Amino acid sequence: MAAIESKGAAGLGALKLGMDALAGFVGFGCVIASVLGLYVTVPGLVAADGADWLWMRLVYAASMAVGFLIVRFCAYAIAKRKCTVLLAGSLVGFAAMVGVLFVPADSQLVRLCFHCVMALGLSLLVVQWFSYICSQPYRMVLMLVAAGIAAGIAGCLIEGYLVEVAARTMLVVMWAVSLGCMAALVRFRPDDALPPVIGNRESDKRSKILWTSTIMLSFSSFEFGLVVSVASEAGAAALCLGAAFCAAVLLAIDCMNKRVVTERGMSPITPPLTMLSFVVMFLFDDIVQMMALCFLAALFSIYTVFGWAAMAEHTRISRLSPLHTFSKARFYDYIAMALGLAFGFAVFSMAQHGGLLAVQVSAVVAIAYSFLAAFCHKARFPEAGVEDVGHVSLPETKGLWKKRCRAVCEQHGLSERQYEVLVLVAQGRNAKYIEQALTISLSTAQTHIRNIYRKTGVHSRQELLNLIEDTKLYGED
Repeated sequence: MAAIESKGAAGLGALKLGMDALAGFVGFGCVIASVLGLYVTVPGLVAADGADWLWMRLVYAASMAVGFLIVRFCAYAIAKRKCTVLLAGSLVGFAAMVGVLFVPADSQLVRLCFHCVMALGLSLLVVQWFSYICSQPYRMVLMLVAAGIAAGIAGCLIEGYLVEVAARTMLVVMWAVSLGCMAALVRFRPDDALPPVIGNRESDKRSKILWTSTIMLSFSSFEFGLVVSVASEAGAAALCLGAAFCAAVLLAIDCMNKRVVTERGMSPITPPLTMLSFVVMFLFDDIVQMMALCFLAALFSIYTVFGWAAMAEHTRISRLSPLHTFSKARFYDYIAMALGLAFGFAVFSMAQHGGLLAVQVSAVVAIAYSFLAAFCHKARFPEAGVEDVGHVSLPETKGLWKKRCRAVCEQHGLSERQYEVLVLVAQGRNAKYIEQALTISLSTAQTHIRNIYRKTGVHSRQELLNLIEDTKLYGED
C-alpha cells in the first residue's frame, strides 16, 4: 500500500510539473500574441485610417518604452516586493484594454490615457515573463522562446481573420490568459516566476556580448516597426505574419533536434540578404516587395528568439537582475521600434509619390546596418583561441572561464556551493585548499567534488577541465 501511495505521489508530482510547463508555454505565447495584436490588430479595430494607425502605434511604442524605463530604475524595489507592482500594473493595463476595445470615449484625452495605460501595463507583463524564461533549464530556454513566439504569431494571425467583435474578444482573452497564468505561477511556483533580488549596480556590469545582443535586438525592433508600417499600408500584414510564423516553427523544431540553425551560422549570410531586402523593397512593386517584407518579418522572428535566449543565458551566467537587464534592453528596442514605425510610414509615402527617393533612403539604412552587423559580429563571435585555457591568468579570459563554469552548472544542475567548488577545482586546488577557502570541513569538500564528478559524468580533473573548455556560451558553435 505504501508503494502504491508513493507511486501515486510521484505521478501527481510529474503531472504538476507538466501543468506548470504548460501554463508557462500558454501564458508566454499569449503575451507575445498580445504585443503583436497591439501593433497589428488593435489599430485596425479602433482607428479610421493609416495616419491614425501610425499615431496609435507611436503612442504604444513610447508608452512601453516608458514602462521598461520605470522597471529599469525600480528593479530592486520591484523584485523585493515580489513583483506585486508588475502584476497590479498589468491588471490595470488589462482594464484599460477592455475600455479601449469595448467602451466608447468621447474625450480624445481620455482615449489617449487609455491607450497609454494599456501599453504600459503590457510592458510590465512582458518583463515578468522574461523572469520566468530566465528560471527555466538551460536546454529549455531556446525551445520555449521559439515555440512561444510561434504560438503568439499564430494567435495574432487568427485575430486578423475574425469578425470585429470576435477579434476584440480574442485580444482581451489572450491578455487575461497570460495574466492568469503568470498569477498562478507566482502563487504556486514562486521560484520560477519571481526574479531574485539583485541590486541595480551589480546588474549594470554587462558583458560586451550582452550589449551587442541589445544592439542587434534594437535593430530587429526597427525592422519590425518598418515591416508593420509598410505591410499595413500595402495590405501584406497576413503574409508577413505567416512568414514569421513559419520561421519560428522551423526554429522550434530545430531546437528539439540537433540545432542545425545557430545565430553564428546565420550571421555571415543575413546582413547581405537584409541589405538586399531593404533596397529592393521600394525598387520593385507587388511580388518582390512582398517577398522583401516577408523575409524581414522572418528575420525578426528568428532574431527575437535568439535575442531573448541570449539575454536569458547571460543574465543567469553573469548573475544579473532579470528585471533590470531586460527592461534596460527593451527600452532601447521600443525607441528603435518607434523610429521604424515612423520611417516605414514616411518611406512608403515617398514611394507613392516617387520611388527613387525611397530607394535611396532605404539604401542608406542598409549600409548603416551592414556596419552595425560587422561590429556586433566581431564582439559576439570572437575568433577561436582567445579563450585558451593556458592563458587563464589574463583578466578577461579568467572572466570567460568563470562563465564557462557557470554554464556547466546550468547544464548539469549543480548547486551554488558546487559552483564555487567547481571553480576552485578547475583552478587546480585540492580538497584541503577548498576546505580552508570555503570554511567547510574536509569531508564536505570531498563530497562536493565527488558529486560534481557524478553530475557532470567525468572521472578526473583533466576530464572536468576538458568539459569546461568544450562548453560553449551563447553564440559559439
